[in-house]
Amino acid sequence: MTSIGSHDDSPHLPHAHALTWGVAALPHRGPKRELSTERIVEAAIEIADADGLEAVSMGKVAAAVGVAPMSLYRYVTGKDDLLLLMFDAASEVTVPSTGGTWRERVKQWALFVRATYEAHPWLADLPPSSTPTTPNRLALIEAGLVALEDVPAPDRMKLPTLLLLLGYIALYSRASSNADVDDAMLHALPELVTDERFPLLAPAVREGIFAAPEADPGRGFGFGLSRILDGIERWVERNEPDDDFERMPAAIVADKQVREAAKAVADAREQLRRAESKAADAVAKATERLRAVEAKTEAAEAKAAAKADAKATKAKAKRAKRD
Repeated sequence: MTSIGSHDDSPHLPHAHALTWGVAALPHRGPKRELSTERIVEAAIEIADADGLEAVSMGKVAAAVGVAPMSLYRYVTGKDDLLLLMFDAASEVTVPSTGGTWRERVKQWALFVRATYEAHPWLADLPPSSTPTTPNRLALIEAGLVALEDVPAPDRMKLPTLLLLLGYIALYSRASSNADVDDAMLHALPELVTDERFPLLAPAVREGIFAAPEADPGRGFGFGLSRILDGIERWVERNEPDDDFERMPAAIVADKQVREAAKAVADAREQLRRAESKAADAVAKATERLRAVEAKTEAAEAKAAAKADAKATKAKAKRAKRD
């Protein structure tokens, strides 16, 4: 770690963090006097907004600001520094406080944060860490704490709540985009996702669950956000300590016996699905047979009744003739 402060008592921070906090030593002005860290970051964000994060390179940014690539290194030490500066700059959002319930305030906070992710979709490729370290990310947390200020919960529980919401916003932004999905794959999914392999998912895929744009504002992001807030609200009302949570060791998912057991469960489910399908077919065929028998019986009874009516009518006619 290198000291970047201009005074001995300045914080000793990584260069990019020092720039965000305004405690980095500024470079001497070069021939491009209008060049600055802010201009470099602004150009990088413009590239990312237009073509995605993978399009950002020191060479493209240098070309955008009209300097040689090496000139950028007077301001940022490399692409990692640049990405962090972009992340912080694009995270700047002012969330107005409009009163209302804590739930209404948190919803407004989440919508403002989501609008930031929609303006800069690449933000979702840089997921938030458990410890925000730059001013704008911390300001975002501060605004969230203001929204949660009246919630009767310990302060230590409010930060995980905000991290849960930030994670949901970032994940939804990433998961709701088809930018990285080949059109050919989208068209092929209904054929690849078969009823045999994905019995529950296949019908939804055929209906276009992955391809159709979101039309109902009550679905998608709003639905998920509302359910998270429902859970938080229920937790506050319950006012009980959570059950102990045991972290599952990551090695378990690679354990041979666990994987074999999971495969056995999947196979058993497939066999059960086939058995249930066979039972449903048997019930349907039995019902069809019973209905056929009932229809035949009803037809026979109707025929017999008609014959009896005809016989009675004939007998009645004979009596009338005799009389």
